[in-house]
Amino acid sequence: MKGFCESILRKPFLFLDKTFLMRALILLFALISFTGNAQDFPQDWVGTFKGEMLIANLGRPTDTIPVDFEMLTIEEDSIWSYKMTFYPEKYGTIVKDYKIVVKSKDDKQNYLFDENNGIVMEITLMDGTFYGMYEVMDMIYISTMKYMDGNIYCDLFAAPMADPMVTGTEGEDSIEAKSYAPSLHQTALFIRQK
Repeated sequence: MKGFCESILRKPFLFLDKTFLMRALILLFALISFTGNAQDFPQDWVGTFKGEMLIANLGRPTDTIPVDFEMLTIEEDSIWSYKMTFYPEKYGTIVKDYKIVVKSKDDKQNYLFDENNGIVMEITLMDGTFYGMYEVMDMIYISTMKYMDGNIYCDLFAAPMADPMVTGTEGEDSIEAKSYAPSLHQTALFIRQK
């Protein structure tokens, strides 16, 4: 038995089929090339888009609202507009005119999302997707905005912070975990117009 274990330690891939290894390597290289081809911000993102936003709240019917989305360069390599125009039948036209601002000229991952009203939030660009996480009025919000196949996909969901579920492990190195049940989501796919 000792010789058997030593041979596994010296040649850990001995028992893997060569075909399996080749397929795994091909898949690995394909994944590396796919992530390396993530869409460039801002070049691929700038433009005019149209879509619909689904807005769902627990206990209420889901709304679908037509939305125009526009991203334009305000200052080269520094500031971009992020403008959404909503057309809900109930309230009339609503315009949200924001900015995405680079935190540092050398940093291609960390940006600021400026709502143009004094509220500025950090967002991070990873693998072609902006991620944001923030607290507003006792709610936790998580947002994503992804450029994919020429279009922009946005998702936002939120949970009240008031009554988290608290669980944890036991013992000397116990870990406490708090979870928050989402009660709201907004999802949109914006199709490029130009």
